[in-house]
Amino acid sequence: MAKETKERKPSLVDLYRELLQEPECFPNLSKIINIALTLPLTSASAERSFSKLKIIKNRLRSTMRQDRLESLMLMSVESDICWGLDIEVLVERFTDAAPRRWNLY
Repeated sequence: MAKETKERKPSLVDLYRELLQEPECFPNLSKIINIALTLPLTSASAERSFSKLKIIKNRLRSTMRQDRLESLMLMSVESDICWGLDIEVLVERFTDAAPRRWNLY
């Protein structure tokens, strides 16, 4: 019987690392592997984003501009980061940076 080896089989990442050492060899293959390694394995995050978009567009109708919609989408998708922000610090930074202060007296 043949002796079993516990040697690890090379993966796509291993091939990509080898191709990066010789960039002039097979440049198109390197690009294809790079794309393959960066593609998500599931479409769950994209589906979640479209679900959030549907909720935001229904609540606010279609009366907002694209930049506001993108900002609301980002805040909705990354809500865990938003909840960790200190509102007092943000308000203070905004008031210090706002050039529209007027002395009315």
